[in-house]
Amino acid sequence: MLAGIALLSTAGPFGTDMYLPSLPEITRDLGTTDSVTQLTITGFMVGMALGQLVMGPLSDRVGRHRMLTVATVVWLAASVVCALAPGVGLFIVVRFLQGAAGGTCVMLGRSMIADRATGSAAAKALSTMMIFTAVAPILAPVVGGVVAGLGDWRTVFWVLAAVGAVEFVVAVFLPETLVKEKRASGSLSVVYRRMAGLFRVPAFVCHLAAFAVGFGVFFSFVSGSSFVMQEELGLSSTGFSLVFAGNAVALVVTNLVNARIVGRFGPAVLQRTGHAMLVTGSVALLVVALVDPSLPAVVVCTFIATIGNALNMGNTTALAMDLSQGRAGAGSALLGAGQFITAGTVAPLVGLMDDGLLNMALVMTVCAVVAAGAGVLGRRRG
Repeated sequence: MLAGIALLSTAGPFGTDMYLPSLPEITRDLGTTDSVTQLTITGFMVGMALGQLVMGPLSDRVGRHRMLTVATVVWLAASVVCALAPGVGLFIVVRFLQGAAGGTCVMLGRSMIADRATGSAAAKALSTMMIFTAVAPILAPVVGGVVAGLGDWRTVFWVLAAVGAVEFVVAVFLPETLVKEKRASGSLSVVYRRMAGLFRVPAFVCHLAAFAVGFGVFFSFVSGSSFVMQEELGLSSTGFSLVFAGNAVALVVTNLVNARIVGRFGPAVLQRTGHAMLVTGSVALLVVALVDPSLPAVVVCTFIATIGNALNMGNTTALAMDLSQGRAGAGSALLGAGQFITAGTVAPLVGLMDDGLLNMALVMTVCAVVAAGAGVLGRRRG
């Protein structure tokens, strides 16, 4: 079951990144502008966030399996329409629907794990799932570039449709994890009020903040590192690719290690370790930016923060989902939406100042300190 859930969790990264190399070709083929074509990314991301918020609480009421199969069908159909889209307007609308379907798949994956496991067992399963979500954003642009080279941008979406077909088959054979006796009852308004009720659980709110803002550390690095390392520090594009790949490997290895040791130490201890590394890496980067910016120092600092992010994501998710038992879909939805809201917030902040390294380090440090503080409060209140 875990392998199937992990596969479904890659829908978002592949839907976001696989067609990025084809954006200039899409602009030319559909006769539009770069800024309008960028809205196809925005539409997908908004769909990812809203899809989770709408479908998460609903899955607590109707179950996971039926909703998962519907989401994969919508993904498949949206991919086909994107491949055939005659104009950019329809393309943007359908990308929103594709994003909503992808977000639903990711949200349901977390929820299904929470239905079957808690504590260290849940953290172990979530770490395994996050190995796939860490690798997918690295592979997706490469695969997309190869596919577009063999065909065109529409071929990329035919491949995404094929991925949707595989995910549908996987979804059909996955078991229902939320038995009828444990489903939420009442009207839809009651179900959504139950989601809002999670904001009255202080420990959950703290872990939600630690998860979302902690992710902001990593996304600040993703948003600003290309400019900082290549334009300011003189790293070649090949060198940057190697550094980025190294961070991806760090994410994978850390999640593998976390899955092996979480049963011994528990998610709370490993969350604390992750937050310590987030703060250490970010503050050290800020000192480097202020005192003596150098490429090796920047690489080491961001590498430490990346490892901290990996420990934060899996363990904090497990702690938050433990507190949302009985409404795991709602809890998973809030985690996912918080992650996308943070990503959308920190990306423009990283580019506000002329000194890209200093600005990136400042945003990372603020996010790291807030996440660590939220984690401390969450552990005390949980």
